[in-house]
Amino acid sequence: MIQKISMEEIDIIHKTQFGISFFWKSKKDKLQVVFRDTGFFLSVEEVKLFQKNVIEAVEQGCCSQCKTPKDCKSILLKTPSSKIELAVSKIELEEINTLLGATLFQLDLKKYLEVCAN
Repeated sequence: MIQKISMEEIDIIHKTQFGISFFWKSKKDKLQVVFRDTGFFLSVEEVKLFQKNVIEAVEQGCCSQCKTPKDCKSILLKTPSSKIELAVSKIELEEINTLLGATLFQLDLKKYLEVCAN
C-alpha cells in the first residue's frame, strides 16, 4: 500500500535536503525518519542506536582499494532492524548522521524547554 504524506498529518522534527524526521500526529510514540526513498518508523531509543551504528560505520571507512572513497557505496550500515543493512557512501553517512543527530537534538531541546516551562 502506498501512503501519501499530507503536511497536515505530521509534525516535522527536522528536515534537510537529504531527509526528514517527523511525528505522525496520530502516533506520537514513534517517529518517522525518511531518506533515500526509505522510511524508518522508530522509537527514540532506536534512533539513538541507529546514530551509534552510523558513527561506527564512519570509523570503519571504505575498502582500501577504493578510487572514489566518498562516493563508493561499499559501507554496510546496520539499521535498527536486524534484517536490514543499507549500502551507503561516506557522503551519505555524513548526511544520515546530521539528520539523526539534529533529530535527537530537537527532541532533547523540546523536552528541556517543557521542563523549564514548568
